[in-house]
Amino acid sequence: MRLWPFSKAESHTRLGNGTLLFTLSTVVAVEVIMYFLFFPFIIYWIIAGLLDVAVYFFAIFFVYYLIDRPLLTLISRVKRTSLTLKPSRRSGLRGDLEEILKEVDKLAETLTRERDGLLETYNEYRSIVESLEEGIVMTTDRGEILMINHGAEKIFSTHRYEWKGKNINDFFRFYEIISGETKKIISSKKTGKKLIIREVPMEVRGKFAALYIFEDVTEVSNLESALSRAENLALLGKMTASVAHEIKNPIASLKLSVQLLKKQLAASDPEVSETLDMLDKEVRRLEERAKGFLEFSNPKYELKPLNIVDVIMESVKLAKIRARDRKIQIFCECPDKNIPVLGDVNALNSAFLNVLVNAMDACDENGEIRIDVKKKAKMVTVSFKDNGKGISPDALDYIFEPFFTSKSGGTGLGMSIVKRVVTSHGGKVDVISKKGEGTTVKIHIPLVGDKNG
Repeated sequence: MRLWPFSKAESHTRLGNGTLLFTLSTVVAVEVIMYFLFFPFIIYWIIAGLLDVAVYFFAIFFVYYLIDRPLLTLISRVKRTSLTLKPSRRSGLRGDLEEILKEVDKLAETLTRERDGLLETYNEYRSIVESLEEGIVMTTDRGEILMINHGAEKIFSTHRYEWKGKNINDFFRFYEIISGETKKIISSKKTGKKLIIREVPMEVRGKFAALYIFEDVTEVSNLESALSRAENLALLGKMTASVAHEIKNPIASLKLSVQLLKKQLAASDPEVSETLDMLDKEVRRLEERAKGFLEFSNPKYELKPLNIVDVIMESVKLAKIRARDRKIQIFCECPDKNIPVLGDVNALNSAFLNVLVNAMDACDENGEIRIDVKKKAKMVTVSFKDNGKGISPDALDYIFEPFFTSKSGGTGLGMSIVKRVVTSHGGKVDVISKKGEGTTVKIHIPLVGDKNG
């Protein structure tokens, strides 16, 4: 507010305006009282008007330099200090106003120390939270995501800004996590990882919030499963070896006895001959089973340089004899005729035959099996693809488990032997299958000189 537009003061404080109005009001009141008491002549009003102008100018000068300017300077310095938290210059201020500014400077120094301390603590906690391997997600009382750390970004292969402000239930739903199952190992089908989730209630600014801690235990869980599987296999190996050795000699005696009976009685009665043939067939089947048990429990491989193409062709030749009866066609595509590897001929032949037998059992009559052999990255990959009924997702996780089979009359050792043979050769086995659309088994074996590649 300006009482006179030509005043030096660009603006006035409330105290200055009040002082100015009070001074001028007092002068005018005194003049009115004197008028009613003495009834002066016109000359009085002329003198009073001149005195009013003089008083007005003097009041403006007095109020501006003694009240307005110091207060405005103090306000400006305090505002600057509150914004920058830096001590201000005190030139031009004296007395109580200077003391006030000194106290403001002390308060600014205290706030600066508190701010620096809080920033240091914040950076320390942020560094700790960001360096944790565990994933941390903080939500509001309404479930809105406030914060996601680097560990959570790594576990879920995402970016924090993609989820900030979104609901935690949408987060769980997207990664196929059941939010109620906390403190238990659960699987996220979206990421293929196994997680332990802990929910920690907390309070932020007087409101309920929640902290979700995700611990990736995939490797630990897999190691535990592998250790348990190894222990079971070791025990199973001892059992099968013991059983196989126990029945090996009786089977050999049965086989010899059946052959003697066939020589003596086969010609006398056709029915006896048929029964002995059936008995001979079953004894041979038992012998093969016992041989499979022994091979599974105590494999011994002699790795030598060989051409894996020759082994594949030999396996295909044997498989085609069985495939002919069911009119199943086997196609083999192998551009390279010489692919050297270190291997055991009999073991590899057994592994390839097991895969081919499984493929034939999965195919209907007039089915197809295609074999593709390729060299890539110091490895040879032999792919067996059939157009059979495929494997269900539940069964796919257990196909390498001993004695697990979906075939009636099967032993469940075929794929276990395949994996053991390939692993012993420094390779690996991949199985891709979809129910009703067939199965592809890929066997990867290192080339000569690249067993560990």
